[in-house]
Amino acid sequence: MKKNNPISSILVKKGKPSSRERYVELANVNSKTALIANRLILFLSIALSLSITARAEIDYLETPAFLSEKASKGLLLDIVNTGKHLVAVGERGHIIYSADHGKNWQQASVPVYATLTAVFFISPDVGWVVGHEGVILHSTDAGKTWTRQLDGYQINKQVITQAQQRVHNKRNQLETVTDKDQREEITYQLEEAGYALEEAIEDEQAGPFKPLLDVWFADEYQGYALGAYGILLQTLDGGENWTLISNRLENPEGFHLNSIAPTPSGTIFITGESGTIFRSTNEGENWIRLNSPYEGSFFGITSKGNSILVFGLRGNIYRSRDNGNSWKNVNTNAMSAISAGMPTRSGLIVLVGNAGHVLFSKDQGKSFNVTVRPDRLSLSAITESTDHHLIAVGSRGVHKLELP
Repeated sequence: MKKNNPISSILVKKGKPSSRERYVELANVNSKTALIANRLILFLSIALSLSITARAEIDYLETPAFLSEKASKGLLLDIVNTGKHLVAVGERGHIIYSADHGKNWQQASVPVYATLTAVFFISPDVGWVVGHEGVILHSTDAGKTWTRQLDGYQINKQVITQAQQRVHNKRNQLETVTDKDQREEITYQLEEAGYALEEAIEDEQAGPFKPLLDVWFADEYQGYALGAYGILLQTLDGGENWTLISNRLENPEGFHLNSIAPTPSGTIFITGESGTIFRSTNEGENWIRLNSPYEGSFFGITSKGNSILVFGLRGNIYRSRDNGNSWKNVNTNAMSAISAGMPTRSGLIVLVGNAGHVLFSKDQGKSFNVTVRPDRLSLSAITESTDHHLIAVGSRGVHKLELP
């Protein structure tokens, strides 16, 4: 197991805890790290505060988000510029939008109370949001109102169906093989498939504990959502139907998937726990697991020109100029986790993270200047408003960034 990540050390080959047990155990492991900028660590630390009693009182999927005058001041985890509005999402099902470059905010009508972790718009009016409880929401009115497309109960059923099919396939394969060594290998694989099926059934009984952490669409029809325990979903019809495609990834450990993003060349990258990096050059049909330069978690990806950056724990940034075939460390001396980044229209690359860290590069990520905001509040996402201001979200809501 990877030494740099306490999460991955919990995984074992056999007798591993169920996803629900791991959900709670991981929360205890990570609650002291305060990596608010990381959507994954955020859901773990928040999960620690959820008691069985609280869950009995609130159905996060059936309870609409409460209207709050302080929604723009609470914990927000992602923000985008749709071309018409700024839209931000966060805890308690909060979705807020602004039509005046972030000066004033209104709260959207949201059908769930779950923490929302990521937002993506394919056009000024059409967008998607993902979050805890495996929820996927959809808007066609620029983020003012939202409807539910998917939840963790439905994801659980797909996980069970795939696990049952794998057990069935391995049993059939075992019946047709006579070679002793091959039979031993298939028998082992059948046992592993059986454990996975048992875990999937336990997860379904525990509830919709499948936090989704990012979402991205190639066009108005084809999109992807991903998250904890290696969950990867695809839609080809704008979200009317979502299909579990985790088996396209070489991820037997079930490492958490934190982010998905394209590059200017059209290549799609996924990053996650324990240095996981996947790449697709055919619109997500096939994925290759790349050799990773780092054993800790990556929380995000951004790119400009032929420069691709992945970033994560302890201020680690790695840069590739050959589409992910090789990576070089970018030394910044920043030790706080970096959670999000973007290229600006002026040509900068800007990254944000824990403890008020803001990093910017003028040379496509070859080097960075590091600044620390006086309030030292952790930032989880960043976007650029139509009037060219940088707007970040994180602890205590929305923040306007000023670069030197």
